[in-house]
Amino acid sequence: MRYEVRVIGSAGQGSILAAVVLATAAAEEGLWATQTAAYGAAMRSGTSLGDVVISDQQIDFPQATELDAVIIQSQEAYDEMVKGKPIRLDPECSEGSADILANVKPGALVIVDEDLVQCDLDCNLYRVVSAPIARTAAEVLGRRQVMNIVALGVFQVATSLQFDGKPLISEESFLKAIEKSVPKRFIDLNKTAFQEGVKIGKAALERV
Repeated sequence: MRYEVRVIGSAGQGSILAAVVLATAAAEEGLWATQTAAYGAAMRSGTSLGDVVISDQQIDFPQATELDAVIIQSQEAYDEMVKGKPIRLDPECSEGSADILANVKPGALVIVDEDLVQCDLDCNLYRVVSAPIARTAAEVLGRRQVMNIVALGVFQVATSLQFDGKPLISEESFLKAIEKSVPKRFIDLNKTAFQEGVKIGKAALERV
């Protein structure tokens, strides 16, 4: 099994930290994982992304090339992922009228923030899960900065769509990864953010 994930967003949304937590969680689960990152040219603008490769065997090539899942945190990030110009149409579940994502496999899991990302992805081409990620971080937790960890909670639940009803990585492994990956004073906040993400992820799957 080789499973490739990209977390992509605008600068400051914590995409790379989310990828670090994801890779650490995979290791906690007993899997192999690599994590790579790319930054925009400007420190405070542009997109940044973190790629994670997860496998049940040693990983011979650490770069992600055919994504099995992508977490998209902003419109800017979505537009960067689209092959060609986004069309902004109301899709009717047909490949010919939908945006196609670069380096993302057909059937891949695509998680988007329902408030921040307008997309026209073919519902037959991808498994799209849309959830109020940033809104949950801001309104429930009072810290929009933890939207990246909320997104990981949604991801944790949503991978059950690809693995016969069982998530790829357990909640427990993610919580252990958070303990190892964030400053001590923010551990409890980020654990709560992850758990809130799990809640809205379960609600989102009921709509898929």
